[in-house]
Amino acid sequence: MTATLSEGALRRAICDAGRVLYERGLIGPTDGNFSARLGERYLLCTPSATHKGELRAEQLVKLTLDGRVVGDGKPSSELKMHLAIYKLRPEVKTIVHAHPPCAVGLTVAGVSLEVPVVPEILFALGAVPNVPYSSPTTSDVPEAIAPILRRCDAFMMTRHGSVVLSDSLKDGVMKTEIIEHTAKITLAAKIAGNASPLPSGEVQKLLKLANEARMEAVSPARPASDTIVPSPGAAPRAASSSSSDEVVAAIAKQVIERLRQG
Repeated sequence: MTATLSEGALRRAICDAGRVLYERGLIGPTDGNFSARLGERYLLCTPSATHKGELRAEQLVKLTLDGRVVGDGKPSSELKMHLAIYKLRPEVKTIVHAHPPCAVGLTVAGVSLEVPVVPEILFALGAVPNVPYSSPTTSDVPEAIAPILRRCDAFMMTRHGSVVLSDSLKDGVMKTEIIEHTAKITLAAKIAGNASPLPSGEVQKLLKLANEARMEAVSPARPASDTIVPSPGAAPRAASSSSSDEVVAAIAKQVIERLRQG
């Protein structure tokens, strides 16, 4: 099982995530929302209409898994989406919903990162599809995302933002950065004149190689509880936030070596 943070530590991790996302331009002041499981019975969620880059631990809202507020505070207006994800994906520990500008802009233009122009995003996140537009804060959002929740750990909501399902807030922030970095490369290629995506056969090959490398990265010498395994929406995983960069690097290295071997 994933190491369980104390409530105080988890509150600090959520505040840190908001500060980092805001400082790196991945959310506006009151944009985005994040949540995390607190033990087996509760969630912590960002409050509604609050500057996410200046969050204080006491501002976060504690809720039961059915959405009942414990104590004070008004949770994010996107709470319905968070609750739906935790219900359909009980292994998910955290949800990071951000508004990375280039990635969102590409969805407005009808461009998807699911078949990317560069391979690295496939190693870290798997497929990142676009979900058709639905009115934010409404029940239409859970209905729109339900069909893809079983097959991916990250997706773009058209005209709205990114959503990353992960084992820790740090990992969710990192993967949000990967999405935006890939979007910037895609946009640069389009401006230069040709943003041709990877061939579908190559995408399937890379996903297969990434999955094989992912399994090898969870070595017997290292307990699974110490490893973040960024899978594209498959079986339950366990992790600690400190190892995510190391494992992604290990996966990429193994995939590159396999490609060189033919």
